[in-house]
Amino acid sequence: MIAKNLAAILPADIEALIANAASEGTTLEFKRELPGGSDDAKREFLADVSALANTSGGDILYGIDEEDGSAAAITGIGITDIDAELLRLGNILNSGLEPRIRYSPLVIRCAAGSVILLRIEKSWNAPHRVIFKGNDRFFGRTAAGKYPLDVQQLRRAFIENSTVTERLRNFRAERLANIVANVTPVTMAAGPKFVLHLLPIDAFFSETQ
Repeated sequence: MIAKNLAAILPADIEALIANAASEGTTLEFKRELPGGSDDAKREFLADVSALANTSGGDILYGIDEEDGSAAAITGIGITDIDAELLRLGNILNSGLEPRIRYSPLVIRCAAGSVILLRIEKSWNAPHRVIFKGNDRFFGRTAAGKYPLDVQQLRRAFIENSTVTERLRNFRAERLANIVANVTPVTMAAGPKFVLHLLPIDAFFSETQ
């Protein structure tokens, strides 16, 4: 994933990927062309996106050629009606994944051609499955690419999704009890208190993804 907010990404950032021969990984993938209109192309697109959402999130960049997993050249997406294409991709995602995911598209107009960046957010409602024409499957992702989740991995994903909220609530309740009992690193003054909890959600999963 490009380590910037979408609004801050510039053509120079895309060109730097080529200059540095950036490698694909768990959160970054390069595609020369946009997903086609065939069933196989749509199914592959849904698998790519759901794998990112089910794991750590990440960016898919369309319009970039790769060699051996490294960014090689900006080829551009080669279409004129980009808005219509983004609408098409959104329709595929909305109808082909269950539950729906959160994602954000960005068009970067480089000198060598336009690149579409699709940022997939890591989902707290995972696992998401591909539900395209009866071919229901779940996918995850590693640095080597996507892979189908097996039964054990699916079981763990469902269990973790159902218990994260409970772990967060228990953590909050324990901290509030400590504050009421004045069992804190720093002694607090008597009287009413306003407590704000900042909790890194990843810390409540059984393993770092």
